[in-house]
Amino acid sequence: MRLNHPWRTGALSLLALGALGLMPGAARAGLTDFQTWTQVQDPPHVSFTGLATATEVTLSADGGPVPGGTDIGYQSVDGKTPGVSSLGYAFSPGADFALAIDFAITFGNSPVGYLGLGFGIGEDSDGTDSAGAALLFNNGNALGIFGAAARVDDVNQTPLALPVLASASGSMFVSYQATSGNVTLGASRTQGVSNPTGTGTFTGIQNNWDGGNLLVSFFLRSDGSLGTPWQSGTAHAVFSNLRVLSGTPLAVPAPPPLALLALGLAALAVRRRPASSAGQRRRRE
Repeated sequence: MRLNHPWRTGALSLLALGALGLMPGAARAGLTDFQTWTQVQDPPHVSFTGLATATEVTLSADGGPVPGGTDIGYQSVDGKTPGVSSLGYAFSPGADFALAIDFAITFGNSPVGYLGLGFGIGEDSDGTDSAGAALLFNNGNALGIFGAAARVDDVNQTPLALPVLASASGSMFVSYQATSGNVTLGASRTQGVSNPTGTGTFTGIQNNWDGGNLLVSFFLRSDGSLGTPWQSGTAHAVFSNLRVLSGTPLAVPAPPPLALLALGLAALAVRRRPASSAGQRRRRE
C-alpha cells in the first residue's frame, strides 16, 4: 500500500509558499537591509535627495537655500507609525534593544549654513515622541561635540551634551531599557565599533510617550536654531553598517493567522515524511 501521496506534499508546499507571500517579513531581508526602509521628507525640497542600496544610504544637499527645519531621511517602516504600516521593522517597547550606525559626511563647493545629522527612535514619523543622537555642521565644519535631543508630545526636551568631540565620520548609538523607559544615546569618532565613547540618557522618557512600537530613523537637516540654515554648496552624508547590538526587530505588520496556520501544516508534513518512507521500506521487505 502506497502511503506517501505526492499530491498532498505538493499541495502543502504550495500552501506554505502562499503563506510566505502573505507574511511581509518572511520573504524579504531584515532591518539591516536599507532597501526595506522608506524615504521621508519634511517638507520635500529640490535641493535634498536620497539614494538607498542594500548596504548604505546617501543623503545629499545640493545648492539652496533650504529653509531651517527642512529634512530628509529614512525610517524603518513605511507609514506614519508602525501600527499603520504595511512594510518594515520596529521594536517593541516591552523589550530592551540597542542599535548603532556608521556615518560619514563630505562637503564641497564652498558650503554655507548649518546642516545637521541624526539617528534615533520614536513612535511616529513626525518625531512627536522621539529621541536621538545628533551632530551639527556650519559651513562644512563640525561643531563642538555630539549631542542628543528628545521630544514628548511634540515638546522639545532639554538637550544633552555627549562627551565626544564632533567628527565628520564615526558611529551613533541608541539603546532602550524597557523596565525603566530610559533611552540612551551615544557616539564614537570611529566607525564599526560596538560601544560608544560617550553617552547621555533621557531617564524614563518612554514612560511619557504613548506606548507604541518604536521605529528607527536617520536624517539630514537644514538647521536654523543656532544661525543661518543651509544656503549653498554640496554635502553628501553616507549612513551604513546598521548594527543590531541587542534585541529583536519585529516585522511590520505581524504575520496573519492564515500564514501561521499554513506554515504549521507544512512543518507537520515535513516531520511526517521520514516516518512514511520508513513504513514503505518495511512493507517492501
